[in-house]
Amino acid sequence: MKSVIFTEEQLKEKCAEWQKVLRLQDWDVKTSIERGRDMNLPNSNGVITVQEEHRSANIRILDPLDYSPDELHPQDMEKILVHELLHIHLFPMTKDYEGYLATAEEQAINMIAGALVGLARKGVNANA
Repeated sequence: MKSVIFTEEQLKEKCAEWQKVLRLQDWDVKTSIERGRDMNLPNSNGVITVQEEHRSANIRILDPLDYSPDELHPQDMEKILVHELLHIHLFPMTKDYEGYLATAEEQAINMIAGALVGLARKGVNANA
């Protein structure tokens, strides 16, 4: 596996593409690439802030400069983006989760995001 790194503009383009696939076009989603020191969750590769009442969200993805070479997998900004977008669908049901429920949600979203991105890279249309 190799790293998948985007510029800010590429990240915005990918976000718009995945919003269509995930049926989130009616959401105003902003994206940015942030340094680790500016992320509000330490040791996080991506963070989403959701304003449900406004149907808006802000996704911040870790700058490659701060991605640890000791990570199990290379940095994949597309997979991280899809992971964060999937949180929007689950947010109304899981915003108050803590502990094992939050862990279960993260694990499920990781698997779903990996599967969707993997299929997209093989040319499989998720909307078919």
